[in-house]
Amino acid sequence: MQKFEFVEDEKYFSKLLCEKGEDISKYYSLFDFRKPALKRREFNKIRNSIFNNLLKLKGSVCGLSFDKICDINSGFNVDHVIPLSTNKLNKKLRNMNPLKGKKVRTQSFGSNKPSNLILTCRKCNAYKKHKILTKQEIKEILKK
Repeated sequence: MQKFEFVEDEKYFSKLLCEKGEDISKYYSLFDFRKPALKRREFNKIRNSIFNNLLKLKGSVCGLSFDKICDINSGFNVDHVIPLSTNKLNKKLRNMNPLKGKKVRTQSFGSNKPSNLILTCRKCNAYKKHKILTKQEIKEILKK
């Protein structure tokens, strides 16, 4: 079983994903704590087949549909609901500051499993980047 690096990260994602009475283990398929470079290499090998499968399943519909940004005419990408890596929790929970000339260290979170992948328009994908979505946004995506 995978483990979060920090207890507060697990609490953060539990609060973000779980409804009352749910356990974070229900959402473990969204997570993969291996090195991001390894996950990116794996993703690059499956990107086209995932893209085609999502297009067949969902059609030309953006899974994010950010208000005033979404533009399906910009084309489509496959995006990770939980980003492969992000430094947001190191900034938010641990108040880490970057070393001179560097960025705050990233952590590995998201998986390449189908439950963590969505089809998005290029504009929404570029806007999201490595952000962690809100509880409401994630719940909407997982409902679909």
